[in-house]
Amino acid sequence: MAAAMFEGWENFYLIVGPSAGALIGLMFVVVTLTAGRERDATERGKHLYTSPIVWHLGVVLLLSGAAVAPSMNAKLFGVLASALSLLGIAMGVRSTIGIARDQLSGPKDSVFDTWWYGVIPTAVYVGLAAAAVSVLLGWSWSATAVGAALMALLLVSIHAEWDLVTFLAPMAGPPAERSSTRRKR
Repeated sequence: MAAAMFEGWENFYLIVGPSAGALIGLMFVVVTLTAGRERDATERGKHLYTSPIVWHLGVVLLLSGAAVAPSMNAKLFGVLASALSLLGIAMGVRSTIGIARDQLSGPKDSVFDTWWYGVIPTAVYVGLAAAAVSVLLGWSWSATAVGAALMALLLVSIHAEWDLVTFLAPMAGPPAERSSTRRKR
């Protein structure tokens, strides 16, 4: 039973899960910083940057909730974590390839983005997949592995969200300037 497996971890998951939920809410604010930008660039950015961040945070929120759900058993948790890991790996590979392609036609300084938005989250999902397998096999360290993987995913997401905000905010311009631009149209 997962409740016994995660015994003593309740406070951890009751901190990590809601933190991810709050950061998902902040992503709505981040998206508003894209207002007035070229539609093609915004769509490309959404698929390569913002959607993966929301996905990562959603995984942290969902698995944190599942870890403290009284009726969750270890097998179901392991299967859920495995499935989310595989989807996360696929998303990370997609982001890595997409950002790398943009490097060929765009600024060469996005190697940083390739690592932080693609490669590193993918590596964390590989770790989460290993943790999920350890849950399925009933290994004694599985609770620690799941906790470490979710904390790593939360921290990678915080870094990515911060990077995204510091990239978008200076380009948005002051609020008065944006509203006067809209009136001119």
